[in-house]
Amino acid sequence: MTRRASDGAPARTSLQKLLSRFHFGITLFAVALSGLTILLSGITAMRGYADRNIELAAQLGAYGVEPALVFNDAAAAREGLAPLMKIPGIARLRVLNDRGQPLTEWVSPSEDPAPLLTHAFFAEPVAVTIHRNGSAIGTIEVWGDSSTLTDYVRIGLLAGLACLIVTALGTIVMARRFEYELVKPLGEIATVAHDVRLHRRFDKRVQPLGIAELDRLGGDINALLDELQGWQGSMESERAMLAHRASHDALTALPNRAAFDEQLALRIAAAQHQGTRLALLFIDADNFKAANDRFGHAAGDAVLVALSHRIGTTLRDGDFAARIGGDEFVVLIDPLDPMVEPQMLAERIRTSIAQPATLPGGEAYRLTASVGAAVFPDEATDAAALLTVADAAMYADKLSNRTRS
Repeated sequence: MTRRASDGAPARTSLQKLLSRFHFGITLFAVALSGLTILLSGITAMRGYADRNIELAAQLGAYGVEPALVFNDAAAAREGLAPLMKIPGIARLRVLNDRGQPLTEWVSPSEDPAPLLTHAFFAEPVAVTIHRNGSAIGTIEVWGDSSTLTDYVRIGLLAGLACLIVTALGTIVMARRFEYELVKPLGEIATVAHDVRLHRRFDKRVQPLGIAELDRLGGDINALLDELQGWQGSMESERAMLAHRASHDALTALPNRAAFDEQLALRIAAAQHQGTRLALLFIDADNFKAANDRFGHAAGDAVLVALSHRIGTTLRDGDFAARIGGDEFVVLIDPLDPMVEPQMLAERIRTSIAQPATLPGGEAYRLTASVGAAVFPDEATDAAALLTVADAAMYADKLSNRTRS
């Protein structure tokens, strides 16, 4: 029913009330939009980092379960997945063999804090195909969950609600002020939100404002941005750690097969461009299995660490060494000195490796190795052919060692 004045005419709304309602509605809308924008931008950024971490975790898991797929060993595959089970944000892991049949599977015992978010953002797994010698031998699938997002969403919603409450109380007091006094500070907040949304400028901050309530709101937004920037740094650090794990061998800390393949391709391309030569040395321990069988796996690990250290002492600055298998190592001598024969390098490595190593039990163990060398571009002009030639040379050296012994 319409209110009427005493003379019967419809009651008029005062300008003060009209401005009050107008300012109140506009302010709440602007604050809600700013808070929602920052929250959605943060969720998008956090999801991007989570997706990248899941991809890196899948690559790390692929390296860990590769030997298990070769021998179709489910227990070894689960052991290879163990490092991934400790990473937050991973809900499920599955390893499939080359026929698409599950070899092992792990599901996180932790309850999903937000199934709807998980279904929306991590409905499909990240799948990485595992190759060995150019052939696919299986697949690892990694599902993520929303555990890395829920805390941010919860705090963001609470901060947004707090901003709305503070603004609602503040606008009642500020309703009589001139419109410009509201538009200017809100414009500064909107500018920060705009930079955060479009340019991911999480370092932006709202400057101190002349209106206490909006200054308090700016402080809440700054606090939210502080937390978001901290989470961004934490996710970047975790991503860098996962990237290092994905490209390095956990036992010897040497680069792994994936890092070697990338480095070999880059160095061959550079050698082709510069007209230089490089040597690839393929190293395989001759009696490593005997050390494992006789002294145990801890001793075997100690032998591998000692072997990687001995190899490293023979290298120059700029040379590259990697562990590409159980007891298989490769070395890139780049560039190759025209006055140095690859066999001289191989003999230097054999001599270094032959120095006795002390096992955890105190025993002295003398390790020998077979070394094969191949030179680019003299013996091969691409990465696969170069590795094949070096591998064949290593087996010839191993056969020669057996014949001499």
